Amino acid sequence: MFAKHLPFWSLKYVIMAKFRRRTCIILSLFILFIFSVMMGLKVLRPNKAAFGVPFGLDLLPEVHQRSPHLGKKFDSQMSDKINSETNIKNLKRVEITVKPKASEPYGEELPPLNYYLHVFYYSWYGNPQFDGKYIHWNHSVLKHWDPRVNKNNPQGKHSPPDDIGSSFYPELGTYSSRDPAVIETHMKQIYSASIGVLALSWYPPGSHDEDGVPTDDLVPTILDKAHKYNLKVTFHIEPYSNRDDQNMYENVKYIIDKYGNHPAFYR
Repeated sequence: MFAKHLPFWSLKYVIMAKFRRRTCIILSLFILFIFSVMMGLKVLRPNKAAFGVPFGLDLLPEVHQRSPHLGKKFDSQMSDKINSETNIKNLKRVEITVKPKASEPYGEELPPLNYYLHVFYYSWYGNPQFDGKYIHWNHSVLKHWDPRVNKNNPQGKHSPPDDIGSSFYPELGTYSSRDPAVIETHMKQIYSASIGVLALSWYPPGSHDEDGVPTDDLVPTILDKAHKYNLKVTFHIEPYSNRDDQNMYENVKYIIDKYGNHPAFYR
């Protein structure tokens, strides 16, 4: 009985084996085709295509919309328009013209200054040439907050001009904040970066931090130099001993009364 049906089962086995092999080959070719198409779409770039968008890419709307190359020009134009409109609004609010004046050192057109962008400015540095000694470049080495780490750190003060109290060495060297040429260079650098306002570190007249000297007498020069480059100056009142609401009121009143009418005073 089994022998009688053996040829039938053998034939069925052969047919099934051929069918499976053919199916596997077709499926493998189909997968290879899909993979080739996807790799082709990935390699093709719109800026290299001879007829605009590569064939088939429009069938993938999400990929089409997210493609940075397709939207680069449009996004750039929109960004320029938005930035331009924002700068125009900023200029109208502060009521100032930012075109280079005849007294300014730049003849070329520069981007409008951003009066919402502020940079801190410290005028407490000194050197032997202008001040008879180093000021702030030689301040004490800052202590680490962890005593276990601090005991292994250097102690004492920095020793200029090679060892200074700064993480980065300035391009102008160990300059003096009283040098008018240095102040001029700083204002030019701030202007060239399109920064509109500098926040001036300030102590009340006659006072200073433990490593510095009084600097309120430098404010008029800084204001004049800043105005030359259409910059504005605001005041960062530093913490000092026994500061309270009363002397803070006196500080603000002093600043407004003495410097408030200067055209470079930030409002």
